[in-house]
Amino acid sequence: MIEPAAALQHWGKWAVDTGNWRRTCAGIEKRYVNEPERYQFADDAEKRFRFKYDQRIGELTEQLVNTLPNQEKLVLRARHVHFPHLADDIVARRLAMTGRAFDTTLLAATVRFGRIWRDVHKVAA
Repeated sequence: MIEPAAALQHWGKWAVDTGNWRRTCAGIEKRYVNEPERYQFADDAEKRFRFKYDQRIGELTEQLVNTLPNQEKLVLRARHVHFPHLADDIVARRLAMTGRAFDTTLLAATVRFGRIWRDVHKVAA
């Protein structure tokens, strides 16, 4: 079982990865994906060896995040999907929240998500 914090980080990367192999024609044309002739430039090699995200973890996390209250959902999306590289106070400013309100809501959302995540995996195990 993956930990809830790792699932949120995984979800954030999965949600914005436009090169996800399940969403490209390479998923359909599997016979061409490993041909070296297809990768001619340095950027292409990076795409070839890119970490392939687990679709199930991303989708399950998305479903669980959507069950949270709107404010908590907004804060989790901002922190993990839209602005993962920004500091908390800057993210709070972009959401028109105070730093304290953002921290409190983020903590509550993370704890609530962790409980739901563990409950789902407890039932599955």
